[in-house]
Amino acid sequence: MKKLQGNAIAKVCAWIVLLCAAFGTGVFGVWAVLSFGSVADDSWQGSSRYYQAVDNRQRELVAGIRLSQQLERLERQMEEGTASPLAYADAEALREERAQVEERFSRQNTWFRFRVLTDNGQTLLGTNLNDNEAMIRAVQNVHYFSFELWDGDIYENAYYYDPETGEGYSDPPTAGLNPETEAAPLKLVLEYGVPQTVNDSIQDEFYRIWQIWDMDRATFGQYLTGFLNLGALTFLALVWVLWTAGHKSGTEGTSVTWQERIWFDLYALVMIAAVVFLSFSTIWAMEQMFFGSVRAYSTVNEDFDHFFKLGVLGAGALFAGGVGCAALLLRTFSVRLKAGCLGKTTLLCRVVTWMVRTIHDFLRFLPFTWKIVLGFGAYMIVTFFLVMKGIYNGAFMFMYLCLQLALLLFLSWWAYGYYRLRQGTKTIAGGDLEYQIDTRRMPYDLRLQAEDLNNISVGLAGAVDEKMKSERFKAELITNVSHDLKTPLTSIINYVNLLKSTEQIDPKAVEYIEVLDRKSQRLKKLTEDLVEASKASTGVLSVVREKIGMSQLIDQALGEWEEKLNNRKLTLVTTLPEGETWVYADGRHLWRVIDNLLSNCAKYAMEGTRIYLGLERGKGQVVLSVKNVSREPLNVPAERLMERFVRGEESRSTEGSGLGLSIARSLTELQGGSFDLAVDGDLFKAIVTLPQAT
Repeated sequence: MKKLQGNAIAKVCAWIVLLCAAFGTGVFGVWAVLSFGSVADDSWQGSSRYYQAVDNRQRELVAGIRLSQQLERLERQMEEGTASPLAYADAEALREERAQVEERFSRQNTWFRFRVLTDNGQTLLGTNLNDNEAMIRAVQNVHYFSFELWDGDIYENAYYYDPETGEGYSDPPTAGLNPETEAAPLKLVLEYGVPQTVNDSIQDEFYRIWQIWDMDRATFGQYLTGFLNLGALTFLALVWVLWTAGHKSGTEGTSVTWQERIWFDLYALVMIAAVVFLSFSTIWAMEQMFFGSVRAYSTVNEDFDHFFKLGVLGAGALFAGGVGCAALLLRTFSVRLKAGCLGKTTLLCRVVTWMVRTIHDFLRFLPFTWKIVLGFGAYMIVTFFLVMKGIYNGAFMFMYLCLQLALLLFLSWWAYGYYRLRQGTKTIAGGDLEYQIDTRRMPYDLRLQAEDLNNISVGLAGAVDEKMKSERFKAELITNVSHDLKTPLTSIINYVNLLKSTEQIDPKAVEYIEVLDRKSQRLKKLTEDLVEASKASTGVLSVVREKIGMSQLIDQALGEWEEKLNNRKLTLVTTLPEGETWVYADGRHLWRVIDNLLSNCAKYAMEGTRIYLGLERGKGQVVLSVKNVSREPLNVPAERLMERFVRGEESRSTEGSGLGLSIARSLTELQGGSFDLAVDGDLFKAIVTLPQAT
């Protein structure tokens, strides 16, 4: 599962699924919302689209009646000879407009039914009903609209009535004309409506409204199912994204990205603002599509279907964008929780924490800072008093200025004393332990601190001298003892060689001579290692760093140790990069490091196992790693293994001296590199890092 959590391809696929599913959820959700009105309305004539369409027809018809009245008045003026010279062109334009209105409201072109009557209902002025056809039978709901014609101008008095509910409302006629100077108005009543059943024989806006109402009711279930299914898929993809957040292949723990370096509250503010903006944009797009569909169906806009579908896709994209922003916010929230850095990366939390800590420290250190607090309080009181008095009295204002000058001088004096203390501290920290800070004319607290530093430098200088004496004594002791041991040891080795060259009759004597030879050689090797370890740790050895081929040096070392490793049944597995790897080191010391590591493997590795030797280069460094399985349990920490005379197992039965790793680390550090050990159970790993040469 951890590999799956850190798989980058799985994460990318999860994000793709999340955004695609969110897009589909938004599209199906928009369709479902837009279709819900048709499902909620029992009749298609109860929809908003229908009422908008009949209202548009009513206004258009009333405008046509007004147009007809204007044309009649213009024709009457032309007959009387009182019309303007342009009246003939105006009359022709009005006739064309009236013909278009008559064609639009003809029975063959629309399901809209109407008739215009006088207010007493006795005279029929116009209709598109058949002869002897009753309005109440021709349409489902009859709507009424009353208006007045004042010499060609219309003043409306609308009345709407629904016979099923018995409800209606009316608007009073518009005032503004003077009845004494105008002819009596013609009061008319417009009755209109649409049949309950329409078909495709007349494809006007009412047929299209019925068609979309019927289609919405048939497809609402599909839209709702798609919305729920894709919504569930979106939720599952989001859960997957949050589950894998912060995990990276090959990395232990939680990995943070650049997003977690942004203050969480600022990041959340931006993302929440984006989500709110995209949410309102989605709602606005849905409203525009709904009311746009009302206008489009009312005017029979043939191109609207294409733009409507594009609008739905756009709303789905906005919804997917909002889900994506919310997912990013939840992802970084999840990563911060897993990494335990939510509070540290929240600006508000940091500010509150700083304030609480500051107040706590202020109260805790109050016994030590009461002088400053008391002095600052007195300064504020005196300053406030002098300022208030100085507004009316110049002497107090002069006293206020003198107080500020005195404060400036005191702060300058204190700052100069702190500067001297700081410079003296830097000098002592730089290694000049005999330096003494001048404490004359220093503020009291700073003078105490300077005297303590002077005393510390004296004690520290004495401790350093003692340590240097001890180190010199140990180095001299090791050198002298090694030198004193070398002469008798050489004599012992020579006499053992002489004994080996003589013929011995007693088998026991031969065995004893072999033991003496082996032990004397080991003592000689121990003495040499001891001298070399002493020189390496004290830096006495000379170092000549040059460009050396690491791969070639490793091949030579493996050639010398191959037979010994094979005798121990140890298989060597090497991983070397192509081409030569150059390092900047001392060839003699680097050879000794590699030789000590292979010697360590030959002495302590379990027989029949593998030794892994790898070489890597990059980022200006070359890393040599040697891994093997220990023959004995490693009951010693890795850091202690690099100390002198320490071996992996505490029994003294092995032939090692316990100085090989210590010498290897000292020689590596002398060449500007680093030497590290890692112990995991019985697995032993040595890592040598050296600067790469170009």
